[in-house]
Amino acid sequence: MSAADLEPGAVITLFLTILEKVLEINRELNDVIDLSADGLVVSDSDGTLLRMNKAYEQIVGVKAQDFIGKPAAELKKCGVLPEVVTTRVLESGKQENLCLRIRGREVLLTGRPIFDDEGKIFRVVATIRDLNELNMLKEQVQTFKELHDRYLAELAQLRAKEVKVDIVADSAAMRRTMDLALKMAQVESNVLITGESGTGKEVVAKLIHRASQRRDGPFITINCGAIPPALLESELFGYEPGAFTGAKRSGKPGLFETAQGGTIFLDEVAEMPLDLQVKLLRVIQERVCFRLGGHKPVALDVRIIAATNKNLPEMIAGGLFREDLFYRLNVVQIFIPPLRERKEDIPSLVMHFLAKFNKKYHFQKRISPEAMGGLLHYSWPGNVRELENTIERMVVLSAGDTIEPQLLSENGPEFRTPPTGSRLLRDVMEETEKIMLVSAYEKHGSTRTVARALGISQPSVVRKLRKYGYKIRE
Repeated sequence: MSAADLEPGAVITLFLTILEKVLEINRELNDVIDLSADGLVVSDSDGTLLRMNKAYEQIVGVKAQDFIGKPAAELKKCGVLPEVVTTRVLESGKQENLCLRIRGREVLLTGRPIFDDEGKIFRVVATIRDLNELNMLKEQVQTFKELHDRYLAELAQLRAKEVKVDIVADSAAMRRTMDLALKMAQVESNVLITGESGTGKEVVAKLIHRASQRRDGPFITINCGAIPPALLESELFGYEPGAFTGAKRSGKPGLFETAQGGTIFLDEVAEMPLDLQVKLLRVIQERVCFRLGGHKPVALDVRIIAATNKNLPEMIAGGLFREDLFYRLNVVQIFIPPLRERKEDIPSLVMHFLAKFNKKYHFQKRISPEAMGGLLHYSWPGNVRELENTIERMVVLSAGDTIEPQLLSENGPEFRTPPTGSRLLRDVMEETEKIMLVSAYEKHGSTRTVARALGISQPSVVRKLRKYGYKIRE
């Protein structure tokens, strides 16, 4: 049935239905055009402007109502554009491109002809694109690539440095600590390492990481007490572009993101501000973090090891540390005893650091028994870190190849050197010998191995151990 067969009323109804449909399609087309980020204008074959979207108005700085129905060349005459791409398309009959600077911005104008069935230009569609935004996006992509490459390089260096973790554990107390650390390396539980400053908490954390399934992942250390509180949150969790004054335009990933697949070590966690403790608690509970100024959660696959030299229960009682965060971090606590309570480790630590600095400075220094006795009699308030610094200072300051006890007195009045009387010196040397023999035997478990390690005969090792009342197991 054709329209001619319909009643006049039915024809009008059909016409109105078709018209409404066309108008609806036209409205949808206008909405789509206005949503475009690129500016767009449409002209007829004479160059008269028929349509202009909102993006074009914003980029060029004009109102559509002022130019619709007028020649596109008016945009040049009014000084809005230095050149009109539509005019060039009408002249050449092909696509034209122009790069111009308008209103302080670099823009790209592209004009394309639309032909009718007879091959004549029917319409010209011109677009304008803000190149500043494209260049900014390009810079952001390049910045992210540089960050990615730099982090990969840094993580590779970290892995290389952590291939070997040197820990001296001759004393029974330190061996128990190491046994617990190795046990914790086999699970994913959070660990809190406690002990005085300088006892080697970070070394134990590295041991746990290197012995764990995450050994191939990064080990990231952050000292919560060394970073200003205002910057600590952005360092831990990163920030989005423009999150605060001075922020990089590309934003920055936080250390938790950098530690993905590995371990993050929060040293001096007691120094973390209370408001940031709340966010750390949420990270532990939900295993996601949010960048500063961001709303998109970042899923985390990170092992958390924390450390402190403070008494956290006392801080909790004083309102300085959150109790719920303490229990989250303190799933298993590893205590590192101070050096004064494990003097059996001192001789081996001395020899370890002596070898380290001899290699570093290309020396062949050795330590006299009297100097070793002085080191054994010192209380070491700075623990292993102080011992390491002392050995380095003695290595570089000693005039000859033997480090003599006179160098000890240069460390200050609290560093007590052993008395020099013949009887007392003998007692000091015997005590030193006993500690070294017992420590070596506990470490190696064999008198023959001890003899090779100390450079004496095996019968001498047996005789001396018996002299000091030590029971030999072999």
